[in-house]
Amino acid sequence: MATQAVLLGAAGSCTAAALVAAWRDRRRTCRYDPDAVGIVDWRTVQLAAIGAALVLIVLAIKQ
Repeated sequence: MATQAVLLGAAGSCTAAALVAAWRDRRRTCRYDPDAVGIVDWRTVQLAAIGAALVLIVLAIKQ
């Protein structure tokens, strides 16, 4: 039970990171110069966070 709670908590953190990345990517696309180079590629961060959340959820369900 404790392992499942830890996995679900980590999945929640990944979901929060994906939401922040989506918000930051939306801000990037709506700015005056969307082609300006940024430091962080928010779409990649969002994709990685969603993938990690899905894997953690599957592991929590199988636990």
